[in-house]
Amino acid sequence: MAMMDSDRLAVWYDACSDALALYARARLGRDDAQDAVQAAFVRLMGQSIAPTDVKAWLFRTVRNEALTRLRRRQCRRRHDRRLSSQQSLWFEGRSDDLIDGRRAQEILETLPEAQREVVLLRIWGQLSLQQIAEIVGSPVSTVHSRYKTALAAIKERMERSCKTTTD
Repeated sequence: MAMMDSDRLAVWYDACSDALALYARARLGRDDAQDAVQAAFVRLMGQSIAPTDVKAWLFRTVRNEALTRLRRRQCRRRHDRRLSSQQSLWFEGRSDDLIDGRRAQEILETLPEAQREVVLLRIWGQLSLQQIAEIVGSPVSTVHSRYKTALAAIKERMERSCKTTTD
């Protein structure tokens, strides 16, 4: 076969994609496996001359793509761990502080992502609830509810923290 054509690609896709995805899932999650299969077919489509054994070529390409994705994932994890170990506190402590900044940060980190995002945008970003609603794509009432719930959780956990340290 001299050139790639869409009909032949479709035949190969129909014949091999499920098996390729199953093979990729042995190393990757479902979505990443599908992405690896798609990447292999994109590479195949870019070939000017079809490989001698297309099926073997596709499996090798999916394997290589999966390994590349795993290496990237591991690299990101190492990078994230390195950054988190170097992470500075969100609060700069002072001797006259009424709260423990490290504890406040720990509590913020335990909030659900949606609540934490609203608190950070409201307090650090000094944004209005309307502005936050536009940013997160939620109604103002939802943003307000998340903010109130988050503040109540922070207050409760900070009070509990104070009680356990004074007992």
